[in-house]
Amino acid sequence: MAAGSALLVGLVEEFVSGQQDSKAADTATGLKAGQFTILQLVEALGLHLASSQPQTRARGVQLLSNVLQQCHGDLTEREVDVLLAFYENRLKDHYVITPHVLKGMNALTKCSVLPPGSAVSILKSLFQDVHVQSLMLVERSCVYNILTQLMESRESELKGLGADFVFGFVQSVDGERDPRNLLLAFQIARKIIHGGYDLGKFTEELFEVTSCYFPIDFSPPPNDPHGITQEELILALRAVLTGTPRFAEFLLPLIIEKLDSDVQSAKVDSLQTLTACASVYEHKELAEFLPGLWASLRREVFQTASERVESAGLAALGALTACISRSVLNSDSEDYLNVFLDLVLKDCQHHLCEPDLKLVWPSAKLLQATSTASYRASHRVAAAIMPSLIEQYNSRTQVSHTSQLGKSSEEDESVLLDFRQSLCSIVFSALSENSAGLQITSLRVLTALSQQTGETPDLSMAQGDSATPSQKHSQQAVRQRCLTALAAVSSQPSVVQESTPVLLQVLTTSHTGMCHYHTLFCLCIGRPFLNMSYPVIIDRLTVCPGQVEVPQMDRLLLELEELSCTCDHPFSYTSAAKCYAGLVNKRPAGECSSPVLDLSLVNCAWLSSLTDKLFSLLSDSELGSLAADGFSLLMSDSPDVLNRGCNADVRIMYRQRFFTENSAKLVQGFNSAAQEKKSGYLKALSHIVNYLPRQVQLTELPALLPLLLEALSCPDQAVQLSTLSCLQPVLMDPPSALITQLEALVGRTLTLTTSPAMKVRIASLRCIHALSRFPEHEIMPFRARVLRALAVPLDDLKRMVRSEAVVARNEWFLLGSPGGR
Repeated sequence: MAAGSALLVGLVEEFVSGQQDSKAADTATGLKAGQFTILQLVEALGLHLASSQPQTRARGVQLLSNVLQQCHGDLTEREVDVLLAFYENRLKDHYVITPHVLKGMNALTKCSVLPPGSAVSILKSLFQDVHVQSLMLVERSCVYNILTQLMESRESELKGLGADFVFGFVQSVDGERDPRNLLLAFQIARKIIHGGYDLGKFTEELFEVTSCYFPIDFSPPPNDPHGITQEELILALRAVLTGTPRFAEFLLPLIIEKLDSDVQSAKVDSLQTLTACASVYEHKELAEFLPGLWASLRREVFQTASERVESAGLAALGALTACISRSVLNSDSEDYLNVFLDLVLKDCQHHLCEPDLKLVWPSAKLLQATSTASYRASHRVAAAIMPSLIEQYNSRTQVSHTSQLGKSSEEDESVLLDFRQSLCSIVFSALSENSAGLQITSLRVLTALSQQTGETPDLSMAQGDSATPSQKHSQQAVRQRCLTALAAVSSQPSVVQESTPVLLQVLTTSHTGMCHYHTLFCLCIGRPFLNMSYPVIIDRLTVCPGQVEVPQMDRLLLELEELSCTCDHPFSYTSAAKCYAGLVNKRPAGECSSPVLDLSLVNCAWLSSLTDKLFSLLSDSELGSLAADGFSLLMSDSPDVLNRGCNADVRIMYRQRFFTENSAKLVQGFNSAAQEKKSGYLKALSHIVNYLPRQVQLTELPALLPLLLEALSCPDQAVQLSTLSCLQPVLMDPPSALITQLEALVGRTLTLTTSPAMKVRIASLRCIHALSRFPEHEIMPFRARVLRALAVPLDDLKRMVRSEAVVARNEWFLLGSPGGR
């Protein structure tokens, strides 16, 4: 121990003298090793801590605090108790010592053996002896961290301080300006509010000390290393301000004041904060301020040119309405919802009767936001505005005047039942107009009506068993009328976008085996609708299992054939052909009626000659590339129709059979084609070989290798990529036929590492990597050549190319070296 004491004295002297700051770490190491204790360190510092020079005392405390930061987990409760008493006393010392004292206290608050009552003692010393805002940034942060740690570990002790804790925090944070420290302060304030601490008479002080930053206008400096964002500060402060209804009497007037700001971000922040308040407050907190809040919200929506401000204002209005709607009425209470809605209707309703003026749309949006907030609000608003809207529609003829209907009728859907007859008449009338905008609005109303119960045009519910035959017939007639109306107006993309989901809903709700609506849907819709919606609908018709009965299949197939052969819209004729193929594929053999059987035979004949036609087109200068892509379609699984996921009938080994029957034609056509027309055959070959099983590839490779090597020299980048993709897996386990073609393989693949196309460069580098797996004695002659060529892609602009080049170069570099492959 004597040796340890001598060591300790030496370490202390060197640190305090300012010669060796690193001796703090050495001291901590000795303490952990048991060469001396923390109290012995305090004793060794005795003369320095009692020095008349503040700087000397500061160095002594600094050493002790630096050691505690590393060793606080090894202390006993008695040691912590002694050290806390020492540090609390030192808070009264010279100001140059305070930063080091705070650092040591921060370390001690992390101790798991903090003695009972010490949290209160620490805070009282801090609040009485330290003026936090006169400290530097780091020391202020240290104070906030002490508070945070004690709130997490000694919450019950802190709550025992009552409102004094809140007052001490308010004094500590008052005037803070650093964003990093503000985040800590806001988090502490939030814990005070949500943790149930007693605010006492300091509620307003806590609000004032935090709300002075509202709304946040902080903009982080460029390249800010701390990463503090304005959004973080906004959300942290909002969590404080909206954390308790006790702030309502202070916050709501502040929001009304800040909404007068000319800064758009301040308006948005204020409106979003108001929305957050509404989820915490009850009607009694809002009641006094409703007129002022409504006036501000109305002004922002009426006058703003900013969509963000308008959207935030409407959201706040909806949140306020929802909050007031939650109030429980009794005989003595005022109906605050009706009072508030009176304000809204008074200022907005009359504008709906003046559609030529600019306030009609803002008014409609305000009414819509109010009515969608609650069931009660929707009834009140709909009852007030629907009669006048219906009257206006019936009295006006101009399209621009009628299209406001949907905006104000999308409240809670059950409200519309009271006006179903009038609305049905209006909808069918509006659907006959030529305006796409009006038709879209009408479709939205019709969609809302279709979700009702009763006798409305219900598009999504099956016939109930309890309905009488006449009722069933009536309801079915209404449905058919609705479907026909939707299909008739679905002639523009914007309208189809709205009507397709409604009509698809009919498809998805039809009973298995009873696909009346499937057929009705396909046969009643107009050709323009097919043009634009087929890609969506195809998926629904072709995920159907084979056992699902589709009535009038013959007629449907004839319609699809006509569309695929006569339509000039690419999406339409392609989708029609896919639908036809999917339905025929699932048709059980022998179940076709005569017309469809004839049609099927004709189509089979077409299919049998299709490959011959594709082969003949491969040498066409204009269609050769497209014809080659046709082989990819024939060999691959169709993602949306002919695959097992769509319940298609996919027979095994069809790819092998196709290759066996047609490979000779491909080689023959390539050999006879002019040089400038060979690329189509090469592209077709790479597509076909790509989809063959690996074992078949290996078997057929010797015969096809000359063509594949030729394809690597083809200028068509698609051919290059397809061929490289085909070769790469084969090169991983090369057959002997490839070894004899190493010179051509290496040379042509290296050339493609500088291709303009990134995907080709990557694929060629993967092939170069795979070539390193060949027998070492066969590829060693190429090592130097490959390494030189790989220097170029190592500097490629694209990271993915550089990455592949590094992997390939590493493998080639290790060839022949000790420890290499």
